[in-house]
Amino acid sequence: MKHFYERNDYILEHDINKKFEEVLWMSEDEFRAWVIDMRETIVYSWDELGQPPRVGWNEQDIIKQMDKIESFPVHQFETVDELTGEKNLIRNTSVVGNCVNQWFPTMMKTRINYTPKDDGRSIYNHFAEPELLEKVIKYARRHFKRDSFYHYSLPVRANDKKNFLFHCETGEEWIKQFEAEERQYNRSDYWIVPKKEEAEYTGYNEELKDQQWLSLNKKQVDALNIPDKCKTNMNYIESDNFQIRYFEYGQKLFPIGLKAFRVSFCQYAVNFPPLTAKYLYEKYTQHIVEDESDSKDSIVIYDPSAGWGGRLLGALGIRDDRTVHYIGTDPNTDHLIEDGTSTKYEDFGKFYNTRTSRAKSLFPHAHSFQIFRQGSECIRDDPEFRQFRARVDLVFTSPPYWGKEGYSEDATQSYKKFSNSYQQWVEGFLTPTLETAVEWLKPNRYLLWNVANVKFGKDMMPLEDSSREILESLGMKYVETLKMTLAQMPGGNRIDTDTGLPKTESFCKVKSADGKKEMYLKYEPILVFYKP
Repeated sequence: MKHFYERNDYILEHDINKKFEEVLWMSEDEFRAWVIDMRETIVYSWDELGQPPRVGWNEQDIIKQMDKIESFPVHQFETVDELTGEKNLIRNTSVVGNCVNQWFPTMMKTRINYTPKDDGRSIYNHFAEPELLEKVIKYARRHFKRDSFYHYSLPVRANDKKNFLFHCETGEEWIKQFEAEERQYNRSDYWIVPKKEEAEYTGYNEELKDQQWLSLNKKQVDALNIPDKCKTNMNYIESDNFQIRYFEYGQKLFPIGLKAFRVSFCQYAVNFPPLTAKYLYEKYTQHIVEDESDSKDSIVIYDPSAGWGGRLLGALGIRDDRTVHYIGTDPNTDHLIEDGTSTKYEDFGKFYNTRTSRAKSLFPHAHSFQIFRQGSECIRDDPEFRQFRARVDLVFTSPPYWGKEGYSEDATQSYKKFSNSYQQWVEGFLTPTLETAVEWLKPNRYLLWNVANVKFGKDMMPLEDSSREILESLGMKYVETLKMTLAQMPGGNRIDTDTGLPKTESFCKVKSADGKKEMYLKYEPILVFYKP
């Protein structure tokens, strides 16, 4: 039996996967009925077939992706923060390794809390809970019927015959030419978008920023022979300024439209990038490989919060000049396989170690792993785990951000066990977790801690400072803070008009691949500590 999902053909081939023009031209009642059907279909796919609203890869494509990991040039992730001149950025834009997500379909069921009340919602909740229907209709109207991500239709640009059929100076001229010369072929169309002149650019598509688009005023719209179906979105905002959006017929909403669920409905939990984990493992164990006086036994890596297997995959993909034993702890019962005797981690690790080309080579070399189903705050009492005391070569994890992410409803989750206050969580979870990590770590070794301050309501929880204070009190030496850049999210890098800087708290500046442009990106800190 397979314990991972594959390509989500059920959704892609289902009737809910309409063409863009079908949704664009729907009446409000038709659109509402479509959203209701879409929600029910996605819940069925998720609960009955184990397939969340993501595309996924088929089994052979998963293996091909895994085969790329060992030889992937992860050292190229190192780059310079143009704001400071320091080479402390990790910029990983590859999707290689994301296939591990397919062992963990509950990832998008993680609830995101904005207050200590533990009342946050997940992406799954938005499809399953009746009381969220109106919110989903509102957001779906924005992203599918109005195409706010510019997935299916683009604003018509002046004097651009190549992309928009005609070389026109004005919107009025373009509409007249379309109706006279293109309408008869029934292969493309346009729709009219009301725009507020003072409205800021949304940031959903950076390539559209600062472009010159053709427009119409209300008088021109009324005077031109524009079909009613092209004015289906005109009534949602009062305006005297209109944009023309052009599109080709036949574009299905999904798979590209699935992104809207992850980046708009609510915040969602993400896996740690496996290739970034591989880069960090290799970088911070290289001194062990080079030290001839050091033991050549397996390099033991301890991950106190194994999460969704991203760091496990990074460990399994470490190159062959070292042998690794990965230890992970996580009490999440969602990761148990049906019979309760094993976990998704073990199933995934076995898959990697037996199905990839590395396992089938003339001289196969597999790294080992061991999973403990307990919380990191109490794992030190486990007899099997105690054998690794003072034998760990690297500690690396991304711990829970107190109650920000509700990974499961298990009572063993730290945000459930220590829910009264942040200080209770620091004393009951964070401190004993770090005490064990430091005690189990060998001297002349590193501890990497991917944690960030997190906001609950108006209060900022100082996870970075708390972690640093505890580690330094345990004799660990702070080395530096690495900046792991995050994916460029639609609207995620909004600029403060007064300062010219992003509004987010943690940001850096990077150059584009061709070196011609610079962009701001958000980042998460990775605190690096050394045990003398």
